[in-house]
Amino acid sequence: MKYLDERIIPYEGLDTFKFGMSLESVRSELKDNHIAFNQCTNTKDDSHPEIERVYIKIGDSISLYFANSILYEIILENDFRGVLPNGCCIGFDMDELETIDRMLKYDDDEEAFISSAGYLIIDDIETKKVSLIEIYIPEVENEEEYFTYEWLKKYQ
Repeated sequence: MKYLDERIIPYEGLDTFKFGMSLESVRSELKDNHIAFNQCTNTKDDSHPEIERVYIKIGDSISLYFANSILYEIILENDFRGVLPNGCCIGFDMDELETIDRMLKYDDDEEAFISSAGYLIIDDIETKKVSLIEIYIPEVENEEEYFTYEWLKKYQ
């Protein structure tokens, strides 16, 4: 499937899906390329019910998250074959990744490894391999800044 080999660019997105893209432009891209997807509305943020949250799932490998129709987060897993700038990809050895990225730290609240290079990793405990990569806009790293949703203005 198209998109499975795209570069993973922290704070920017993928080759095709860039942070700040509108929901409509992503949907058009997928429809133009005859890519099946599921779209769901997510209402998990009770503190700002006026913020519409939607996500698009492409196969079982790419999830695109939108706030007020603005792409701000991407989760990659399963058959995604793209690579981070440091060489990390799904199936990468965690010991090797920790050697490559000394800023990678485990976060108990997220139950994931977070890098100051702009990505989050979830590993398979049994295999010690990367099973999920999440990238996002810089504001996600600062809860106070993120939850004001002022960052939406720079994409509108």
